[in-house]
Amino acid sequence: MIEYLFGHEPDFWEPNPGVPTHRFALGSASRASTGAPPLIAIGMNPSHAAETQADRTVNRLIEASVRHGYSGWIMLNLYPERSPKPSQLSPFDPVLSAQNCAAIEQVIRRHGAAEVLGAWGDMPHKTLKRAKRDVQALLDRMDVRVFTWDPLTKQGNPRHPSPPGRPLPMLGPKVYLS
Repeated sequence: MIEYLFGHEPDFWEPNPGVPTHRFALGSASRASTGAPPLIAIGMNPSHAAETQADRTVNRLIEASVRHGYSGWIMLNLYPERSPKPSQLSPFDPVLSAQNCAAIEQVIRRHGAAEVLGAWGDMPHKTLKRAKRDVQALLDRMDVRVFTWDPLTKQGNPRHPSPPGRPLPMLGPKVYLS
């Protein structure tokens, strides 16, 4: 079991109580305020991280939030189905995707976010590619920009924070996707 970095354990998750099949949001934002927002990231899909157990991806996000002076962190995803193997996701469910987008919109509005960290990498399943269209349409409608601190993949996607091999530096400067 991977522990959360001390002092950065999540203080909210949705759904609450958690469920084993999907997760819309996970984060620690109790110290956030209008002038001090949390780092909000959109990853691929949830894997192991839950209320009491971290995973490498979420801990990398927490490290980046601390390094860049954010008041907390929030992990969202293109698609909420839990799977440590994104290539094995179920077929796209438009109702689940709509619920995910509603949760993303709620988090962004609650924190007045004008930007989010893109953290999904190249998507190995058509469910993720389809879900990305829904999330991107939402972000466009809300005028929320996506940024990364690392070079884009060859396919033009923001890199996943925990790629196989060496972790990303996530140092900056911010590069915005068009």
